[in-house]
Amino acid sequence: MRPTNALLFLSRIKRVSVKSFTVVITETIHPDMSDPIPSDPQFGAAASQDPFQAAKASAMKAAEELRNAASQKAQELRSAAQERAQQFKSTANERADEFKEYAGQAFNEARDRYADIRVEGEKFVREKPMQAVLTAFGVGLFVGLILRR
Repeated sequence: MRPTNALLFLSRIKRVSVKSFTVVITETIHPDMSDPIPSDPQFGAAASQDPFQAAKASAMKAAEELRNAASQKAQELRSAAQERAQQFKSTANERADEFKEYAGQAFNEARDRYADIRVEGEKFVREKPMQAVLTAFGVGLFVGLILRR
């Protein structure tokens, strides 16, 4: 090969940007040659005309595959989050039901105690009316003295 023939080879660099991906293509072309890239049915008719278009199509395909993978992963994460939220919801409902049951039991016990105390108080007043009136007067006087201060 003569040195002059070596100078006839040209080097060309192209950049293709697809969203956040950059593809660098280096192509060596001999001036006597026509298109160095043969037609490829995967990239369509544009590939037979320009290697830049073939690289762009390849980058677009890779970007689409990445986009699909990201979409699938997002769907998986969304499903996992929904499942976890459903678990939290069911746990919260169970705890709320337990609390309602406990509060209902406490209320019923308090109502029963009040009824018992009321019945005992009525019985005491009927059996010993004078002592009940004097006890009520004493309690009222004591509470009045405390509140006056």
